[in-house]
Amino acid sequence: MDVSLLHDIAPFSTEQRAMRILLVDDDEPMVELSATFLERELADAETATYTDPEPALDELTDGGYDCVVSDYDMPGMDGLELLTAAREQGIEIPFVLFTGKGSEEIASRAISAGVDEYLQKGGPEEYPVLANKVSNLVEKYWAETHMRRGFLAIESAEEGIGIIDGDGVYQYMNKAYAALYDRDRTELIGEHWDILYPDDEARRFHEEILPQLEAEGSWRGFSTGVTKDGEAVPERLVLTQMDDGGHVCIVQELTEVDALQAEVELKDRVLDAIGVGIVVTDPSQDDNPIVYCNEAFEALTGYDAESVTGRNCRFLQGPEKDPETVAEIRAALDAGESISTEIRNYDVDGEPFWNRLDIHPVRDDDGALECFVGFQRVGDRDGDADDADSP
Repeated sequence: MDVSLLHDIAPFSTEQRAMRILLVDDDEPMVELSATFLERELADAETATYTDPEPALDELTDGGYDCVVSDYDMPGMDGLELLTAAREQGIEIPFVLFTGKGSEEIASRAISAGVDEYLQKGGPEEYPVLANKVSNLVEKYWAETHMRRGFLAIESAEEGIGIIDGDGVYQYMNKAYAALYDRDRTELIGEHWDILYPDDEARRFHEEILPQLEAEGSWRGFSTGVTKDGEAVPERLVLTQMDDGGHVCIVQELTEVDALQAEVELKDRVLDAIGVGIVVTDPSQDDNPIVYCNEAFEALTGYDAESVTGRNCRFLQGPEKDPETVAEIRAALDAGESISTEIRNYDVDGEPFWNRLDIHPVRDDDGALECFVGFQRVGDRDGDADDADSP
């Protein structure tokens, strides 16, 4: 996986803490001097010093350290033997061999043993170099540790999480992502995302979803994928754009409530497409205000959802109200009944139009009135819907 694709994702940890350094050297004045210099050069450093490698190894196994700085030539256990023993116990923190007994042979052995840095002791001028190497190693170790923890969380997440590059090809996905479509991720990484969608849904992604993602930086909503065997997978999808043109996908299979909402949104898109304006009003609130309108209503009247929410629909009647029709509508609403009629309305520019209006009450399982739904189309004075705006 190309780790550069993750640069736009929030870091897995913003932890700020002191770096803890364990120094091991059988020369006590030398190890204390090294600790003093490192704490002076590194503002956030905390050091612990040992002159005997054996207790130093015991201390390391308790964890909590970010780096080891060890001499090479020590009685009982040299620096490379300490490194080997630490690695055998699963201690993977950076290890710096800081030795006064340098030679090509020791340097070669140190590299073969896997030390992270090899540095010969010298005068005080060597300590800024040592401090810089320790700082770089610890920062790299922290970053890799946070990355590993983050990917462990991603791998164990119940949600499907995937990364798609700028060409639409999967570069990474966790097991949950592939399992949602009854596939193994080895089948999908390297494939284009449209392998998981039927043709009509892939078309909606290209024409509607991806342009919105590019324009706004994110998209969330409902979609329908498909398993290898052709079974439909209703899903909730969240997409987040990355600077390189790719995007992060988070996908969940829909619950029953989600599926109902997705069905409503689908029907809403259909009604938008055929030009039927919809408003929902709440009779439990004062003056039965609008609580929802669809895009077709906005197109019909010129008013956006924000400007009409909380207002009674009568604002559309303008200055020349039709008292008889208004009274007829009000009587039906007061009785909680349906009504179909035609009324002169005015759009946002004050232009009149005949509105073919159908209002229906919506009740709960106990018969209590929950809301009214109004369907609106351009009509004519004879009460017939305009053919150009009819389904």
